[in-house]
Amino acid sequence: MSRLLAYMGSPILLSRAIINHPHSLIEQAYAPREMVTGTINADGYGFGWYSELSDRPGTYHRSTPIWSDPDLPRIGRVIASGCIFAAVRNATPGFAVDLLNVPPYVHKHLLFMHNGAVEGFNHRFRNKLLEGISEEIQATTLGSADSEVLFGLALTHLQRAGANAGDGTEALKDALENTLRRVMAIAGPEKARASLNMGLTDGHSMAFARLARGIDPNSLYIRRDDGAVWVASEPIDDSDTWQEIPPDNWVLIDDPDSVSILPIRDLPPRRDWR
Repeated sequence: MSRLLAYMGSPILLSRAIINHPHSLIEQAYAPREMVTGTINADGYGFGWYSELSDRPGTYHRSTPIWSDPDLPRIGRVIASGCIFAAVRNATPGFAVDLLNVPPYVHKHLLFMHNGAVEGFNHRFRNKLLEGISEEIQATTLGSADSEVLFGLALTHLQRAGANAGDGTEALKDALENTLRRVMAIAGPEKARASLNMGLTDGHSMAFARLARGIDPNSLYIRRDDGAVWVASEPIDDSDTWQEIPPDNWVLIDDPDSVSILPIRDLPPRRDWR
């Protein structure tokens, strides 16, 4: 499992997004409050950000705990962005603590994060899920985690749909929805536990899903204030403006003034996943 954080709004320093909060990602790494499984997120961390200099994001990853990185404060005070994805990682058993497995994952102009796991992924479902990923996307998959396979499914859908940066949340949602349906179709008959909080951004829009089957869903919250939107696994401060996202819901952000929370429809209900 992991703890995720996303920001969209006027450019802010990375330190303000990641470090300078009472319950920042640093604290969520060693003292998370709402983990469904696991107790600590010490298997690496990463962040990605967009700037006006390129349509492709910059990224920074470490396979060591976020609190042990002396470079983070120095980087955080010189990089600013209006679109940020960040995560601290708790590696699922069976997946290596390796730099390539640390979110957020990047492909061209896209960033992706996944908080969760698919039970029995490696020996029961990996090969079947890989069949849904194009050869071109498979060739760019470097890590071994289930999260990157989920990203590959979303990328393949976007590729086949001819989607481009700036196409809006509907394109991002469709890619995540296709991924959810693929996982449900393959893992569902075996009632494998699947925790599938996911986020996807192209630097212009963001889409998130909060969903799980056979296990309690991982937490997800949103805060909207001062022309900005924050999405996080756990509130990063004590503000009373944080809103919990209900299970089986989308969060769609076209810009800070255009945010929708909508039900995820037409998937097997939780009561049937026993």
